[in-house]
Amino acid sequence: MSHTETLSPVVDEELEAATHRLLVKACDRDLMLATAESCTGGMLASLLTDVQGVAHAFDRGFVSYSNEAKTAMLGVPADLIEAEGAVSEAVAVAMAEGALGRSRANIALAVTGFADSGDEPGLVHFACAREGRRTATRVERFGPIGRGRTRIAAMRVAIEMMTEML
Repeated sequence: MSHTETLSPVVDEELEAATHRLLVKACDRDLMLATAESCTGGMLASLLTDVQGVAHAFDRGFVSYSNEAKTAMLGVPADLIEAEGAVSEAVAVAMAEGALGRSRANIALAVTGFADSGDEPGLVHFACAREGRRTATRVERFGPIGRGRTRIAAMRVAIEMMTEML
């Protein structure tokens, strides 16, 4: 049986089940989640709000596709983006920590990458922040698998990292 309603046609059962488990655990522990997304364009927030009965564990999502949005919405310093590049570990960390500080969430996941073009197609940086803990980071090189497949693969990693941060 499908856990997600809207996204069932594009995500596999394994990702649906992992998302459901994450949200149930977050609810059980009275924890709130937030996202700061660039290359996934809000798909992760959509996935986290698509599971009936447990979506209330999700507080908010920031879709900060442009560099200006990363600065305005999440407080990522413009000089950091200039120095490191928008697709970098440092910017992912700043996005996650910015989302944590600008929400009611206990855990915030950030994703920034090159979905299908850029310096290295399929390069995606992740950061997961939680109050009182060191922000976790991860980099994936999915390769030139296309925009849609990169976004789905990134959502899988994001769900895994948030689950580990519980």
